[in-house]
Amino acid sequence: MHKLLIMDASSLILLGRCGLIEVLSQVFSVIIPRGVLNEVVNEGTLKQYPDANIISELVKNREIEVFSIEKQKFQFPITLGEGEMEAIILTRQMENAILVTDDGKAIKACRYLKIPFIISPKVITALYQLGKIDFMDAKTSIDKLRIIGRYSPEIIAEALLRLEEIKNVKTNNRQGS
Repeated sequence: MHKLLIMDASSLILLGRCGLIEVLSQVFSVIIPRGVLNEVVNEGTLKQYPDANIISELVKNREIEVFSIEKQKFQFPITLGEGEMEAIILTRQMENAILVTDDGKAIKACRYLKIPFIISPKVITALYQLGKIDFMDAKTSIDKLRIIGRYSPEIIAEALLRLEEIKNVKTNNRQGS
């Protein structure tokens, strides 16, 4: 997985609600466009959502970097929200960056534009594989995404299966040592 992650609002919120955004910002360089920050951290969200306060603190402590995007006259193949559009533009501009998105339209745009992307369930399995979270935290987070996200049952099943595969490899490696 790339060391530089650019996140759109959907993934930032979902991983924040799973309690993983702090871990993610310690393991990877996490960057968000200003449009995403404005969408996720504002007067309304700070009062209503605890994860907005956590994200605000991470930004204040520079554990999540915020970049301003110059509006380009780039024609996207579909209509996107401002945050998703800025995140895609930023990912195109930065070398070795990958976009973390769970937005269906943003995923379609990434595929069309050949921009590397990853979805939150795969971020969780990567954190587990890297040993940054334990199996139960990873499984609980995937289960939470099943409830709060808009994932197909196949995506959730695939993520849970991947967790089990990683767990089995880790167990076998420990037994073989």
